[in-house]
Amino acid sequence: TATEINVGLGFQMNEEPMQLVEALKRDLRNRPEFEGAEVRDKLGAALPTRRPYDSAVAPGYMAVGDAAGHVNPTTGGGIAGAAYAGKYAGEQAVKAISDGDVSEENLWRYNTRVMDHFGGRYAGLDVYNVLSTAVDVDDLMGLLASLPGEKLAEALYEGSTSMSFGLKVKAAIQSFGYWGTIRNFYQTKSLADELLDHYDAYPTSPAAMANWTSERDAIMDRVYETTGADAKY
Repeated sequence: TATEINVGLGFQMNEEPMQLVEALKRDLRNRPEFEGAEVRDKLGAALPTRRPYDSAVAPGYMAVGDAAGHVNPTTGGGIAGAAYAGKYAGEQAVKAISDGDVSEENLWRYNTRVMDHFGGRYAGLDVYNVLSTAVDVDDLMGLLASLPGEKLAEALYEGSTSMSFGLKVKAAIQSFGYWGTIRNFYQTKSLADELLDHYDAYPTSPAAMANWTSERDAIMDRVYETTGADAKY
């Protein structure tokens, strides 16, 4: 609202804690626009920051929202995923009951709608979550500090994802010493794109899941090899 904002911090519970809570408090205290402001409420929760489960259905059963891993693994946002999944589950439940058939096969359409809409994208984003567990924070901060941030922001603000030749040269020079990290990021992005393409071919029936899962796991093995991260699944 005009007088209230939400501020959040996220931590991976299986990683070393980052000392961000006090830094956030200090930042809020030192901002003149928040002078006189007060904290109205505080809460916390555990979220499944992972890719969606491969299947969220069983005979007579459909999982929705957090229970199915319908959470953006990089932000923790889960309201949109839960809302869409709830809609798809409700529609599939009506059809299954009307058919008199609540088998896994007849509920499977719910899975495909979720994966087509946002499940595949969340699986791709989870690759970056995996990468974050293997990247040294000091290296990452050093890389970000070395880049011409203002010029890059201007290019993005103008709606372009490309950079001028001069900006590319400047970024390359200033990021010298971090080229290995940049190359690792690029390779990881390529694998995330490949994984997203694989989710575009999500099976239309449970009978095809074994082969699809095996191919997906092979892509993830290359993700772990490229990033140096421990296996997440």
